[in-house]
Amino acid sequence: MMRSAIGLAVASAILASCAAGTGDQPASATNDELVLRTASAIQVRDTKGELLHSFGRAVASPDGSVYYALDGASSPALQWIEAKTGRTITRLTLPGQFAFADESGPAPTGLSPNGRWLVLVGQSGAMSSFAVIDTALLKLAATAEVPGAFTYDAISDDGSSLYLTERIGAETARNLGVNAAYSYRVRVYDVPSAKLSETLVVDVKLASQTTENNAATRLDGIMSGIYQSSVPSRDGQWNFSFYYNPARGPFIHVLHLNSRNAFCILDLPIVPGGYEKRMAWSLAVAPSGTTLYAANGALGMVSAIDATTLKVRRTATIAGLLSATTPDAPTRSVVSPDGRKLYFPAGHGVALVDTLDFTLRGHFLTDRVVSSLSLSADGRRLYAMSSDGTVWMLNAMTGRQLAEIPTAGATALLRVQPR
Repeated sequence: MMRSAIGLAVASAILASCAAGTGDQPASATNDELVLRTASAIQVRDTKGELLHSFGRAVASPDGSVYYALDGASSPALQWIEAKTGRTITRLTLPGQFAFADESGPAPTGLSPNGRWLVLVGQSGAMSSFAVIDTALLKLAATAEVPGAFTYDAISDDGSSLYLTERIGAETARNLGVNAAYSYRVRVYDVPSAKLSETLVVDVKLASQTTENNAATRLDGIMSGIYQSSVPSRDGQWNFSFYYNPARGPFIHVLHLNSRNAFCILDLPIVPGGYEKRMAWSLAVAPSGTTLYAANGALGMVSAIDATTLKVRRTATIAGLLSATTPDAPTRSVVSPDGRKLYFPAGHGVALVDTLDFTLRGHFLTDRVVSSLSLSADGRRLYAMSSDGTVWMLNAMTGRQLAEIPTAGATALLRVQPR
């Protein structure tokens, strides 16, 4: 135990000495803007907490240059809003009542990896409806009406493949012997032909394995899991979605967005008490695009996955991070621009782990429960939101607190962007 403490102290001293040459330079933080989610809006604030913009019900383009906002008019419309000025570029009337995919709980944003397509969700029940928006041509590209209860999952960069999650009804689940509460299968809606494909999106390699794997994959494509979060690969070909099967454990459902097939990453750690801490899992893709990290700070565990072969390279338990704290919302993690540092919420505070050897290089804000975090563009400032809605600006190398930023009711820190 003493040797571990000494090792951590030495590592912290090395990181501190590296940071000493550059200094904190808090003045450079004046160029940072915080993008926050509240119960009813997306807000942009400066590092003093001053409100710069509020976009209401909205999502941002991947590069943060444009916000897509739904207005509250009697004839609902989607607005394109310039991020820097808040100026409305155009307004598109929609053919019915639609919402963003992630408005009602953990779900994807509705944007394709390249940001060209935005999918809005309408009714879901006996019939489910979706609107596919072309964000480049500023028009409604298609509407999809499918029989049954479906939710949005992903859309390919060319806009041709709309992936939908089909919920398994109670009667069907009973007949098949699966749990209706968290059973699903992925279907693909072919946008050019306006048809739901009869071909199921199945992980062929694992389809015959009905036992002893976390997802419980089946020949009929039905899987069992509770959605947590998702991230696309850097090249836009893959979509990684994290699920938790209460009876088996965590897994990552991977869609190849262009070829319409799937792959399940199943060999993630299964540990006692994992279900109670299932919301603490988060995904982050390295800037190089070659590695996907799955981290759970409440369990003190990290897995590194090859994002090209989809094989788990390594899983490690990070000493000193176990905690009884159970998060009540999905957490967020981030990788530094140089790919060497992985930051994620721990049971308390923020853990900094070296991605080369999985050693703990820092443990910041240990007296706070942190739900989401983000790095400045240069990777020098870490912003962490605590459970009371306060955002803390820290030196990303040393954890030294640089500022305390009030956010007036924010529930999540989505990202930090340069002004």
